[in-house]
Amino acid sequence: MASKGNLFAYNLRAKKKIQPELAHTLPLPVHDKTASEALQIEAIFTGFTIDVSHPDSIRVLCLNGGFGQGMLSRAFPACVTNPRELDRKRKRKTTSAPIEPNASQENVNEPLCLFLEEAFFLMHTLGILHVKDLFDKQIDTREAFERFRKIKKNFLACYCAYLYLKSKNWIIKSGIKFGGDFVIYVKGPQFYHASYIVLVQEMFEGKQIDSHTVDGLDFEGFNRIAETTAKDVLFLEVHYPSTLDLSDNAACLERLKEVRVAELFTKHHNYLAARNQ
Repeated sequence: MASKGNLFAYNLRAKKKIQPELAHTLPLPVHDKTASEALQIEAIFTGFTIDVSHPDSIRVLCLNGGFGQGMLSRAFPACVTNPRELDRKRKRKTTSAPIEPNASQENVNEPLCLFLEEAFFLMHTLGILHVKDLFDKQIDTREAFERFRKIKKNFLACYCAYLYLKSKNWIIKSGIKFGGDFVIYVKGPQFYHASYIVLVQEMFEGKQIDSHTVDGLDFEGFNRIAETTAKDVLFLEVHYPSTLDLSDNAACLERLKEVRVAELFTKHHNYLAARNQ
């Protein structure tokens, strides 16, 4: 995966409190040499997300690369942080007697939801994720690639951008909350707030293709969101080879290394504020 530019992080905003069970992490899931079998993680493709339900697999993915998000949580599933917090109810003033959870509610396991790009990264690049559909049919890498491209129009470009960011050791999360494709973290969301909102643009022979073009009004909106959430906007231009047939899934998978990714920053620099620091 060729690249242009120099992605960096500065002015990091560290979290005030880090839970002890989330403090020790690794960049990627690794195989335990003491184990007799290689690392294998089972997941189910629901049609939109890929869900992992086994608690041990969830811990491996969350604490080694920051993969996925809890279905009922803002970040990490309850089995990773604290099982007692599975039932996350907001504290409200009420005159009625509190309802005590029954045994069946306490035993509910909160699954880990993987978005398409990170699930395919675990399948295609690391080879540790085995996915089945709702009918218990195994989905191989080629079939998963075809399905994901049907679900998400710019999946190929987003996956190339995902690979590029992973090569820079960023922790990548879905950016739908902020209107982008991704948000990226240094080390992990339990340590720092997100540094960038990432927008992916597909480029073919120097022109943007088959995706929404960010006009002046959109650009102003993204900058306002980034400013109010103390982040910056990062555009990643994914340039395909001129000889690549984008309709050929097999060719797209084989020629991923020929794709080039360029960075475009939109940082506002306050000269007076920087000089007074």
